[in-house]
Amino acid sequence: MGQFSKPWEELTISDNFIFCKVMQDESLCRDVLEALLEIKIREIKYLKTEATIENIYEGRGVRMDVLLEDTDKIYNIEMQTGNYSDIILRSRYYQSSADVYTTQHHTKFRDLKETYIIFICKDDPFGLGLSRYTKSSRFLETDKIPYDDKTHNVFYNCSGFANEKNENVRDVLQFIYELKAENKLSKKLEQASESAKINSGFRTDYMFFQDILEEEKELAREAGLSEGREKGLAEGRTEGLAEGRENGRKEGLAEGRNEGKHQKAITTAKKLVAMNVLTAEQIAQATGLTLEEVAAL
Repeated sequence: MGQFSKPWEELTISDNFIFCKVMQDESLCRDVLEALLEIKIREIKYLKTEATIENIYEGRGVRMDVLLEDTDKIYNIEMQTGNYSDIILRSRYYQSSADVYTTQHHTKFRDLKETYIIFICKDDPFGLGLSRYTKSSRFLETDKIPYDDKTHNVFYNCSGFANEKNENVRDVLQFIYELKAENKLSKKLEQASESAKINSGFRTDYMFFQDILEEEKELAREAGLSEGREKGLAEGRTEGLAEGRENGRKEGLAEGRNEGKHQKAITTAKKLVAMNVLTAEQIAQATGLTLEEVAAL
């Protein structure tokens, strides 16, 4: 299901749109990060939600839900609901994109900032029931030499909140999964989510994107049906047989629908790419195109 497929009334903090709006609050974003990573953030230098990173040399860009930078660390937080098949590779690419985006031209390698790539998954991304999965890098041949590239990848499983020992982490995961606010932080998240839901500007933005997608889908359906009828009738007349007419009509309708839908999907994708608010994956989900086709646009 695409980001703008759900009715506004059904959105919760586990949906990217609401999550990003909630994380715009610098203080709340800091509290969530400190709870999940069990650290202290000294000073927030930069905070941006829905941060679009266009890489050089026509490389593939990404849109990060939350990108935050303090004095010596970078944090990227992603809300993920379903589609966990490539989540490890996505984490790898987000890591490299964050490095390129936040590193100055003359920065020495030894001065690269420590980076955290965090995926908050509503369900279990790896199926083992753990509340979180933390990546660790090491040399296979020996443990005597530390492999410290200052990168961290953590995948949280909200559905496994009951197995989390840290109370603050469990509080965040449980709220996202069950929408039950029991402690101080989850109550702040609940209040921020409710405020986002009653924000008329946020609602208008969401409905605008929904309308665009629905309009383009309807145009694609109508164009496909019209083209299919014409092609099917023409082929049927040429055959001169009842069976030929029927088969031609059916094949024409099917082919016409597919061609019409595909062309309109490309038109929709171009508009969404120009808006620069969705990732390639989200545009592919919304239009039905492949990632390769979206990347080519």
